[in-house]
Amino acid sequence: MPEQEPTNNGIQATDVPGLSFRGFQGEADYPHIQTIIAESNQVDGIAERMLPENIEGWCAPFDHFDPHHDLLFALDGSARGEAPSVVGLSRLGWYSGLENVRLYYQISFLLPSWRGRGVWRAMVRRNERRLQEIAAGHPPTTQRLLQAWSTDKQAQWISVLESKGYQTVRRFFNMLHQLEAIPERPLPAGLEIRPAQPDHYRSIWEVQKEAYEGLFETVAENWTEEKYQAWRVSSSHTPHLWQVAWDGDQVAGMVLNRIDETENRERGRKRGYTEHIFVRRPWQQRGLASALIAQSLQLLKAQGMNEAELGVDSENESAALRLYQRMGYQTFSIDTWFRKSME
Repeated sequence: MPEQEPTNNGIQATDVPGLSFRGFQGEADYPHIQTIIAESNQVDGIAERMLPENIEGWCAPFDHFDPHHDLLFALDGSARGEAPSVVGLSRLGWYSGLENVRLYYQISFLLPSWRGRGVWRAMVRRNERRLQEIAAGHPPTTQRLLQAWSTDKQAQWISVLESKGYQTVRRFFNMLHQLEAIPERPLPAGLEIRPAQPDHYRSIWEVQKEAYEGLFETVAENWTEEKYQAWRVSSSHTPHLWQVAWDGDQVAGMVLNRIDETENRERGRKRGYTEHIFVRRPWQQRGLASALIAQSLQLLKAQGMNEAELGVDSENESAALRLYQRMGYQTFSIDTWFRKSME
């Protein structure tokens, strides 16, 4: 049976026997989302969990995401006399990357018992059709790309993407530092680390924006004035942990450390994050990055943490990967970016 055209939240049949799709139906879908993500992640060996209190936010509408059109549920209707059961889900969206590049992405989960039966490939086809619909309403751009992600543990998902023509375009290393031994690195002369104050936030934000321009994973929509105002009051911030180096009234470099206490309790660990490690060009090659990282690791250890995490582009032009390895970080997983042309 050929696939039928979608109509809002109505059910659409597919060419996989018993499989159909529908849209998001509000809070009634929350238990489906939690179950599918939990079982999918468990079989893939992924520790992350979708907690009930996080589901509402995950489904909330925001820029470039409408849950009633961009959350798609795969249904098994093969059992006669019973209502179709939800077996998979996809979350779709888009963003602007580097200049004149627009990226249309999908995130997909499937129950283990339905894998290897052509269901995931059918989900990808359906996702691509929805992304084509979104793209049709956008002004022309130089390049339109379909995008998906995986960890190195998601062998089945990777196989599905490759079978549909997606190719690896980038890898990112997730790294951990065990905080037993922390190298000492002095701060370069003429620079000082100051406690982050609210009147520093604008300067810190602008340096982040400057650093992200031109990076592979840049998201243009992240750097609007509206996003700045939301960022400066974000509950996820831990500015008392930030290490920001100043040269007079200029930000020279930073590490915006954070600790997620809720996450640590849920996972039974004591982990901090050394994130947004930036050194501006005039202050590079002076040992500032390693000094800020060393200070950050000491600070996280003083807060009771026993490990610190960061992520790095495997092709980072500043040779950051080698720096982190020298500082004692070790890779524990690899994330892969997949893309193919939408044309």
